[in-house]
Amino acid sequence: MTSGHAVHRPALLPDELPGPGPRSVVVIGAGPGGLTAARELERAGHRVTVLEELDDVAGKCRSVHVDGLAYDLGGHICTNRYERVAELVTELGVKTERTTRYRVLNVAERTASRQTMPFLRDEAFARYRALREREFPRIAEPGLAHSAKALAAPVAQWLAEHGLRSMAESFGTGFTAAGYGHLDDDVPALYFVKYAEMTGLLSDGPELLGHSGTFTVAGGFATLWSRVAEELEDVRCGVRVGSVERHADGVRVHTDGGPVDADDLVLAVPLDRILPVLDATDEERDLAARMRSNAYHTTLATAPGLPEDAFYFLDRHTATREAAGHCVSYHHRYPGSDVRTFYSYGRPEDVAALLPDDVAELGGRLERVHLRRRWAFMPHFGGDDLAAGALDRLAALQGRMRTYHVGGLPAFELVECVVAHAQDLVRRRFPAADGTPTRREDTPATTEEERTA
Repeated sequence: MTSGHAVHRPALLPDELPGPGPRSVVVIGAGPGGLTAARELERAGHRVTVLEELDDVAGKCRSVHVDGLAYDLGGHICTNRYERVAELVTELGVKTERTTRYRVLNVAERTASRQTMPFLRDEAFARYRALREREFPRIAEPGLAHSAKALAAPVAQWLAEHGLRSMAESFGTGFTAAGYGHLDDDVPALYFVKYAEMTGLLSDGPELLGHSGTFTVAGGFATLWSRVAEELEDVRCGVRVGSVERHADGVRVHTDGGPVDADDLVLAVPLDRILPVLDATDEERDLAARMRSNAYHTTLATAPGLPEDAFYFLDRHTATREAAGHCVSYHHRYPGSDVRTFYSYGRPEDVAALLPDDVAELGGRLERVHLRRRWAFMPHFGGDDLAAGALDRLAALQGRMRTYHVGGLPAFELVECVVAHAQDLVRRRFPAADGTPTRREDTPATTEEERTA
């Protein structure tokens, strides 16, 4: 977003459901959250305009092509918990395929092995299930606010206090490799537990789309989001937002292509990112100032000589935050290709400098870098802010000043979580234009605030 003249205004509207009849809604951001919200709104009979700063849709789920093959830059692995994504894939006729296997790579010995799962075999698992039922029974539901206060402690502290260290051994490597942080950092347990639940390994789940294990979208995960965008009425890419004004009778978004007027606004970009152009309230400014994110990097490169045909988690580099800058994982998706997707934390200059050595240490050679992408990944709150109710405060903003929030901050930075949260928010907050209910019976309210709204 480009900075414009953002006018500070007090809250103008109560938190209430829009009235009956068709609404006009402007959605800022064309990643999974924004496109899902837009699709739900249009299916309910509302008029939607989607504005995207980049030249294409999909956000962190973008794909690029090298030598005719698609490579996903961010999210693309779906588990048996991805029921909403599976529904979307089915409705749009998108093809899927099984993902490659997962392996933990011993950097020192250059040997690969399966991820060990002692947590699922010892008494800690039963202890976890009892703890879940007692303290955070809704953790598997869309959203995060319902479980935040119970899981606000740093993950390493929380695991030790509850005798669940084997949970770190089973899920910590994948958690860190996927961009959610190192377990010896102060990341709250909320995000680690949500990740573990979404792997599908902690509870029985259905086989989805004929896949007994994980799956992805054939031809790149962006294919799904391009298909969603194609069926929407008004998606505008390459649009720069200059300022956002919200009034009692609607919203106006000033762009480099002219103003866009609507009844309501859906923000599918992080609050801290939109803040420079938003007529923000003190509450919005305070929450944005408390947000954190991880400096996570994707590097697409030709690198022959490395272990093949798997998604590799590098044990030494996922074990501690002191390894920041080093590659934490890489994906070799296509047999016969030397192109791999590498993932790292840290400063861009450190990632670029260390990757050739990381590849060489594993017996390979970094020949050509096709693309580097830096993400402000996993927008989240720290433990103290979770304990103080930051996510409840964010939920209380839903509908205030005609504005709604979707995406990784309220939902968690996984595609299924973002999709489910966006769907539920629209079904709960926007009655169908013809007056028929949009809320499904299996769509529970996410927070106490939402249950009583």
